[in-house]
Amino acid sequence: MTMDLKEFKKNVLAHGSDLGNWPEQIRETGQKALDGAAELRALLADAERFEGVLKTRRYEEPGEDLAERIISASVKKEKAPSTRNGFFSELLQEFWLPKPALTAVFVSLFFALIIGFTVGFLNSSGYVSAEQDETNLQNLLYYEGEVL
Repeated sequence: MTMDLKEFKKNVLAHGSDLGNWPEQIRETGQKALDGAAELRALLADAERFEGVLKTRRYEEPGEDLAERIISASVKKEKAPSTRNGFFSELLQEFWLPKPALTAVFVSLFFALIIGFTVGFLNSSGYVSAEQDETNLQNLLYYEGEVL
């Protein structure tokens, strides 16, 4: 059984660059593949260098002020507005739009208002005349020929 580059790389990642740590079933096949291909030897050398770097890397303790730095970086300045004008100015700053976008919003709202009024005045289905009210009242009072 032979081992290709993909399978060899998978085993290097799973078991490490030392072939002695590989399971016995694949160790011999891996050694034969390694002896026959320069590309696999280069891959194994890269894995050994990487493992060496990982072994020499030390854990660095975080500073005592780490929690304070994280919190202060994540919290925006919290300033309570003292007056109504301060509140509204902060509110406007929060929802500030550039001038072209603000103009587009106002124009869109203006046209929506005009269209709404136009539809409202042109739609006469909701309009009830006084004659219709009278007729309906008469129908109510003379129900089936009897006066209520």
